[in-house]
Amino acid sequence: MSSGDAARRQLAEQMGLAFEAFGTPRMAGRVLGWMLLTEEEEVALEELARDLGVSKASVSHATRLLEQMGVLRRVARPGTRRAFFALAEDPWTAMLALEERVGKGFVRFAHEARSTLAPHPRRDARLAEMEEAFALYLELLTAFARRWQAQKEAL
Repeated sequence: MSSGDAARRQLAEQMGLAFEAFGTPRMAGRVLGWMLLTEEEEVALEELARDLGVSKASVSHATRLLEQMGVLRRVARPGTRRAFFALAEDPWTAMLALEERVGKGFVRFAHEARSTLAPHPRRDARLAEMEEAFALYLELLTAFARRWQAQKEAL
């Protein structure tokens, strides 16, 4: 393994640890990290597994998750059944959209729980705090997404 590959592998591991801290599988972060660091536009699943030193099954699971998140896309190549992957056109906006969906789900849960269940002061207070916290988070996330979009357009 070249020193460049070793450095990329270590950096990909850092991304994996960041993903893990967020509650997402470390392998998904490692794959995303590698895709950000590679000089290739598209990378085969087998190459990802080899370069990261892991099984094809773990990379397959990670790429599926990253596709669902909208940060990675599967690329079809005529004449082969091999799976190739590339970064999505705008992975960061996709991640923001995912965070928005999650935040809205939390607000909806808290609201529906409070309106569906019989009143209970401590539970209702917890749920109200959750709903308020995520409503504020969504407000700030929306402002951030608008600013991010404007900044991207200015580049």
